[in-house]
Amino acid sequence: MKKLLLLLLVLPLWAGCYKSLLPKTDEFVHTGCATDAGTRAGLSQSDVSLLILKYEDGNLRVTRTNATMNCSIKLNGIACESSVKGSVINYRVYEKDGPTANCMCRVEEMSSVVTGLKEGKEYTFNYSCSIGTGIESFTFVFRKGLHLIRDEEPYRF
Repeated sequence: MKKLLLLLLVLPLWAGCYKSLLPKTDEFVHTGCATDAGTRAGLSQSDVSLLILKYEDGNLRVTRTNATMNCSIKLNGIACESSVKGSVINYRVYEKDGPTANCMCRVEEMSSVVTGLKEGKEYTFNYSCSIGTGIESFTFVFRKGLHLIRDEEPYRF
């Protein structure tokens, strides 16, 4: 009976510690709609969309610039989630549930931190956004000094 009681007391503590070691996304921030474009045709082709991966205090900072999203984010907001399965990072940015608007806008910058990665390990990064075609998967080695900048085709649909 004592062993069972001890197991019941230790199990939640162990589960809490284990959960905190799992990779997750923290600190998602964004600039919101910076420029209304009215429609997709009204978007400027001059702003380059960048995806930046940077080593930051043992975590991976993911930053996207000049992303095109539906204007509904003004009311509904933007969300971000990531998961790591083996050596694959699936990173997704999307408009929260709610009615969509008949306009597009540019989000100048959105950023978050992916935690729980292992230094020296090679990862495949899959990025998707609710608007556009996403970004082609690529690999990188997670290590100190990582500062990878990918110049993405602006406003792909």
